Amino acid sequence: MRAHLFSFLLLLAVLCHHTALAQVVAPSQGGEVGLVLVTATTMELTFGNDGNGQGRVVAIAESSGGMPVPLAATDNVFYSANTIYGKGSPLGQGYVIYNGPDHSVTVTGLKPNTYYYVTDAEYDTDGNTIAYNTYGMSMAVSTTKEAPAPAAVAPLPVVLTSFTGNVNTLNLAALRWTTASEQHTAYFVPERSVDGTAFKEVGKTAAAGNSSKLLTYEWLDEQPLNATTYYRLRQVDLDGSSHYSQVIALSPTLNTIATQAVDVYPNPSAGKTIQILLQGYSGELFQAHLTDALGRTVMTQVINPAESYYLTPLSLPQGIASGNYILTLAGSGNPIQKRIIVSN
Repeated sequence: MRAHLFSFLLLLAVLCHHTALAQVVAPSQGGEVGLVLVTATTMELTFGNDGNGQGRVVAIAESSGGMPVPLAATDNVFYSANTIYGKGSPLGQGYVIYNGPDHSVTVTGLKPNTYYYVTDAEYDTDGNTIAYNTYGMSMAVSTTKEAPAPAAVAPLPVVLTSFTGNVNTLNLAALRWTTASEQHTAYFVPERSVDGTAFKEVGKTAAAGNSSKLLTYEWLDEQPLNATTYYRLRQVDLDGSSHYSQVIALSPTLNTIATQAVDVYPNPSAGKTIQILLQGYSGELFQAHLTDALGRTVMTQVINPAESYYLTPLSLPQGIASGNYILTLAGSGNPIQKRIIVSN
């Protein structure tokens, strides 16, 4: 009886010894890591393509200047992973960001402009024990600098839909611009240049201030052109900030024979004095009438051009209301009419 008991115990010891020898061993080939894409706070990584384990644990840790960081996995320790840095199981001085059979992951939650050290530990497991090969290829990589926050998009103070010009028979440049809307605008400043580089202010036209409808402005340069001249428009807001139009080039006309024409500017007018330019009406006596949209006369003025090119002010009534008005010049011929916009 004792002999049988001894034999049974001996067999049990041998079986236990063989079971212990049969536990999982580490894979023979370690893995590697590679970078696909890096941003200020993320990294897309590949790993384990050269390894031969059943799976792999990838860990990442902050690194000073890209120096190696201890990240060796410990046999028979099962790690949980999280792709958000700092949320997975601690491993050495870092954290596990992947655990499984695949070969890529995107880790988030990183710091901008910071080095991180990355390792891959190939493993084999039977579900109860696990063994790691920690002799793969590791790497250090830095995240990028954080991009500046985009500036808040504010509505443009002025939506300038056109800025054009032409030259009349007296070689005077007439500028014309149209706005689709305006917000807190103060005034417009035409600027002139002889070389397209150095510009100087040559006039000023009051702006509507606030408007959601189409407005057209006109401005006449009183200095005749004798060569190609460049113009641009500076728009000034109530807070003093400025915005510029594109540059246009105007050349003097070859036709110097005066023809009859009437120009009014600035138009629209901010309720202040406007200018009337009459060409080719020397010696003609005009009675000027300004009427509102209901046909009521709001002012009259006598104009007697003394020369072919005649510029004279037209003083609008004080406190004139905003709106559309018709300026009629009655002389010896057919009446001449111009539409004037007043925007207070």
